Amino acid sequence: MLRTRLFERYVFATVILGLAFFCAGMGGLGEQDPVKIPQPARDFSATVVDQRDTASDIALMSLDGQTFLIGKRGGATVSIPFMNIKTIDFYMRGNNLYAVVVMTGQPQVELEMEKDRVLYGQLSYGHFAIKVEDIRKITIHGPTKQER
Repeated sequence: MLRTRLFERYVFATVILGLAFFCAGMGGLGEQDPVKIPQPARDFSATVVDQRDTASDIALMSLDGQTFLIGKRGGATVSIPFMNIKTIDFYMRGNNLYAVVVMTGQPQVELEMEKDRVLYGQLSYGHFAIKVEDIRKITIHGPTKQER
């Protein structure tokens, strides 16, 4: 009789542990939206080309939720509204990331960027997020016609 109870406890413990592992593994099976995009003040559309030459057309473009580009120019911090920008070309020099910004009616400007900033947007089929260090070029098409 002692052997039977010990065996039952062993089987019970094994079943409980098995169920615990099974249930813990199911945590990622629900529908998720892994990329949360911020809602910027203005809706800008753009084409983003990454370092692998993959082009993505996005709307609701923002840089960490903001509709302007921020970088260092010498010792100063500069912010340029997306409204004034035509294109942004990114490149690495050593360990530093730089952006060459071509603007409407202004000379181009080179800014040193923070690599870990994230560009967000809305694709026709989902949400979009990419670190600026992974971008090759952004062509800004301007604000969309359907401003909120």
